[in-house]
Amino acid sequence: MRLLLTLAARNLIRRRRRTLLTASALGFGVAILCLSRAWTAAMATAVVEPAKDGTIGHLQVYRTDAADDEGGEISFVQPHNGYRLIAGPRALVARLLADEPRLAAGLARLSIGALLSAGDESMEVLLLGVDPATRAAVYPAVGVIEGRHFAPGENGLLVNRGVARRLGLKPGDDVVALANAVDGRLTGAKLKVTGTWTVRGLEAYEWGACFVDLAAVQELLDAPDQASVLILRQRDARADAAPVARALNDRFRREGSKLRAFTWEEMGGPFIGGMLVTRFISGILDLVMVVIVAAGVTNTALMSVFERTREIGTVRAMGARRGRVLALFLVEALLLSLLGAAIGTGLGAGLIATFGRVGIPAFSEAQRYSYGGDALYPVLDLPGLFSVAGLMIVICVLAALGPALMAARLRPAEALRHV
Repeated sequence: MRLLLTLAARNLIRRRRRTLLTASALGFGVAILCLSRAWTAAMATAVVEPAKDGTIGHLQVYRTDAADDEGGEISFVQPHNGYRLIAGPRALVARLLADEPRLAAGLARLSIGALLSAGDESMEVLLLGVDPATRAAVYPAVGVIEGRHFAPGENGLLVNRGVARRLGLKPGDDVVALANAVDGRLTGAKLKVTGTWTVRGLEAYEWGACFVDLAAVQELLDAPDQASVLILRQRDARADAAPVARALNDRFRREGSKLRAFTWEEMGGPFIGGMLVTRFISGILDLVMVVIVAAGVTNTALMSVFERTREIGTVRAMGARRGRVLALFLVEALLLSLLGAAIGTGLGAGLIATFGRVGIPAFSEAQRYSYGGDALYPVLDLPGLFSVAGLMIVICVLAALGPALMAARLRPAEALRHV
């Protein structure tokens, strides 16, 4: 084996320019793949995880006929004024948590569209009525940049920054919310602003949403002890939500309940849409880079075989077996790929670290929604870097297998006659 390594290294050193060019191209491909994976992972970290922790939760439970009066399609982001509501939501949440050990917490939520007025200014908002007693356990990412969270029973309101600027609101101010009750009557409620909320990473998604005490929204809709959706959180935040959703739906069918559980993937359209597009683009980019790198290695190996045909014939005539020739070319490909992978891993780590500090800027409004803000900050992941390098090494060795087999099958007499 030592002899093979020595011969392979000497052959690569003899053609320094070609070796460096091929290794550099390979390194560039590895670096781009590393950055692409970090970019995709950062999308999930920047948008999807905050959305799960601050808006959509891990699972959502609606009535099966919730949106029958609104076109039949259940929407997470639209107001639920016309939705058919779940009765006794707090008691139902308590039963689900007691019977399903994979669930850690849950809350009842009622989302409605309303007109919010302060002084002479008014604007349409989305009121997210949540139970303040369980808000922290289900929505840990909802932070306050001014003021405080509201307490149970105080008809408190958390406004986002856009609403606060538009209406000139600050903690302690009183506002009036107007909405339509379930029977169509116009109703109103007086609310007290307790603070301004934000979810880091979702600044581009605030869209006029305000958190408010669930009791206040129930009063506006004249729907006591009812909610439009139950938001549930798993004990293991990284676990797949689909098995839990299936278990809940099986339970609902057995009990004859008109309820259905959805996973965050099913209900998080505006949050995960950008990530899915990014994954698709990243997958295409990965495939293109793999094909380019494999083609480059194959071309280099073929040129090496053509240039060394007489050398191969001489070695075969001296008694070298086909397996030895095959191994020699594969070891050369391995050394070349190791060099390229080392260059690419170093370059990729440098790019990720740089963009992790300065950020990948969003050049359009669509990108701002995909990033959840003005820039995306990838995080250096060493296992991810090494997995990309290992994958490219395997691909390069496989790409060199064809030319290596060609070299091994050369007949000594024909190879020696080659000019």
